[in-house]
Amino acid sequence: MMRILTYIKYELKVFLGNYSNMFWMIAFPILLLTILTVAFSNLRFQEFKLEKASIAYHEEAFMPLYFVEAPKELPNIETLDKSSMENSLFKGRAMTKNQALDALKKDEIDAYVDKDLSLVISKNGISQIMMDEIITATKQIKSLNLPLTAFDFNRNYVENSGQKYSPIDVIFYSLFSMISLYGAYLSGSIGNRLIVRGQAVALRNAVTSTSKLRQVLISVAAGILWLLLMISTIIIYTAFILKQNFFSPDIKNIPLVLSALIFGIAWGLFLGTVIKKESLQTTAIIISLLLMSGLSGLFSHDIRLLIQRSFPLLLKMNPVAKITDELIKVNMLGNYSTLNTTIMLLLGYSIVLIGISILHIRRKKA
Repeated sequence: MMRILTYIKYELKVFLGNYSNMFWMIAFPILLLTILTVAFSNLRFQEFKLEKASIAYHEEAFMPLYFVEAPKELPNIETLDKSSMENSLFKGRAMTKNQALDALKKDEIDAYVDKDLSLVISKNGISQIMMDEIITATKQIKSLNLPLTAFDFNRNYVENSGQKYSPIDVIFYSLFSMISLYGAYLSGSIGNRLIVRGQAVALRNAVTSTSKLRQVLISVAAGILWLLLMISTIIIYTAFILKQNFFSPDIKNIPLVLSALIFGIAWGLFLGTVIKKESLQTTAIIISLLLMSGLSGLFSHDIRLLIQRSFPLLLKMNPVAKITDELIKVNMLGNYSTLNTTIMLLLGYSIVLIGISILHIRRKKA
């Protein structure tokens, strides 16, 4: 046991003594998170005020529309001005159908409500969808012979409680997914220390009595310990320095993050053993992580949507996309329906990659 702990201590010293590792594992993720936070933090919980829909209506459609927001005191219907109306949802004015159609073509109004409460629009949009909902509800009330006040158009049926989240968080979760695989930068150098490629440390490891299997597993274990420190540092920095909370106190995050860290280590180990030159190893790691992250939607959500339509299997097999989806489900939605499947997929990838790496290392002789 003491021998294993000594090996792990040695591996940690190797990791900490490499300034390149320190930059990629600590400085670079913190820099990215800081830049994204400065750029998008103001948008996370910003409430956008939608403009009222601008409509025209037939005179006979005035009363149903007028009572969408029932006044506190009923007005005198005979003296009520029916030429225009305005409430918190829309504003409108009376027009003939021909005038309204002309205004629609000129984009002066969003919709026209005819005397039979049919809706005429020239394009789709939020205002048009809102008016369609209002007209549909009004027709249902009229068909059931209910009072027009039977439906509360302003009622809020969803109440926010607890942690707040924003759609912009998807960018941050994609970034966290990529960062969780940064262990590849650590494990990419393991092959150079175990396969004789001109380095003295590799010669020393080649003649030691410790088996290649144990050396690889010890290096992997040390890498995971270092990555746990890295992830903890980043989460603390994000929560207490940047004042941005992305992770809910959900224990389901632990197996997900651990499986992601293990895959990152396995991926770097694989590339480090099959590629001889150290510069090419780093290049391959950077390109592969950026490619997986880009395909998962880190740089543009449109790319992800395009792949989802054309090559859905590519997303299902992409580790970064799977990690991003699960982080969103666990922390934003509290959904665990595919969590175990994703964890098993990541561990399966890791076992295969580590197995291939061990076989490749054992075939190389000093």
